[in-house]
Amino acid sequence: MANILIVDDELGIRNVLSEILMEAGHQVSAAEDAVAALAQISEKTFDLALLDIWMPGMDGLKLLQKLKAEQQLTFPVIMMSGHATIESAMQAVQIGAVDFLEKPIALKKLMMAVDGASKKWRERTWAERQESARQAFEETRQSRSKTSKRKPAAPQGKLPVFTIPEYNLTLDFNQPYREQLLAFERAYFLTTLAHVRHSFADLSRHTCLERTHLYRKVKQLGIDVDEARAAAARAQSEVGADTSGTAKK
Repeated sequence: MANILIVDDELGIRNVLSEILMEAGHQVSAAEDAVAALAQISEKTFDLALLDIWMPGMDGLKLLQKLKAEQQLTFPVIMMSGHATIESAMQAVQIGAVDFLEKPIALKKLMMAVDGASKKWRERTWAERQESARQAFEETRQSRSKTSKRKPAAPQGKLPVFTIPEYNLTLDFNQPYREQLLAFERAYFLTTLAHVRHSFADLSRHTCLERTHLYRKVKQLGIDVDEARAAAARAQSEVGADTSGTAKK
């Protein structure tokens, strides 16, 4: 199950949410403010965070902004508040939160938000990476079109961008190291998974990673193995249908 961080200045809320989530099988850590939360995020890997907006010192929105600015927002965040406005909720989503819960939080809504956070995070992250890759490709294309083939390329003040469509990978040396590392890791595991026919046993041997760590790594990268396996099966079926149709002709 998920490793969840609860950030709330109210002890009672931290205890209640922790108890509910642990009973559901999750591992739970708690922090009373942004400083404690940052300390735990620097030491542990989390799959999800429940973050209160109104806290003394640095509030939840500022903490969310800080995590995103410092490339530490590598997990879905669900914001919580009993006093927030619609504007606050919209701002949280714009910064990077995947959901918003109003206090007091109903048990059903809590579990639905927790269960759906990973999917929303994968969809959001994938869309952002696709848009980033599209913009990088467009900038490179425009830059090349303005450069004469007979003249040496003038310094553009930017580093190279390499796009490898067959592996769904764009390496942009202008982007932060952590972001590009995640893009490469995702492409690496998607490619090797397909190579070993989506067998975790074979993938473990190929990557020299212990299987438990491998499951966790694939999940962190937002890779849906069942979906990838189904997509491969569909592609194979289409190839078989094309081959059959050609043979009949």
